[in-house]
Amino acid sequence: MVGIGGPAAQDGPLEEMSEDKLIETVEALGLGADEEDDDLGGTCDQCDLLPEDAEGESGPPRSEDKQDDSGFAAPKYAVGSQVKVMRESGTFATCEILAADKTEMGPMYAVKFEDGFVQSLMPESDLVV
Repeated sequence: MVGIGGPAAQDGPLEEMSEDKLIETVEALGLGADEEDDDLGGTCDQCDLLPEDAEGESGPPRSEDKQDDSGFAAPKYAVGSQVKVMRESGTFATCEILAADKTEMGPMYAVKFEDGFVQSLMPESDLVV
């Protein structure tokens, strides 16, 4: 295991490292691409209703408010849904849901705004139809 003072600390900032040295550092930290069980999002295994199943409904598809054995509420909005989020400026911006996950703090989403900005850990309470 690499701790403080590992390869990255010895060789300087990551942007100054060669690609080979960066790969070596990533593998030493156990972050290599051979990790098959990494969940990087992009799908919503917990969502019951996907956008292609929602023909004839108004608004984004929603699954029922329910909990499974984990005790965490299922996300209401499916991956691919278009929702609105209030920006810091006070205006609403349209965004697409890229990922939805159950968490102890309630459903959390990764959303992509029209300008291409991706925001992770967006709580469901911040989303508007």
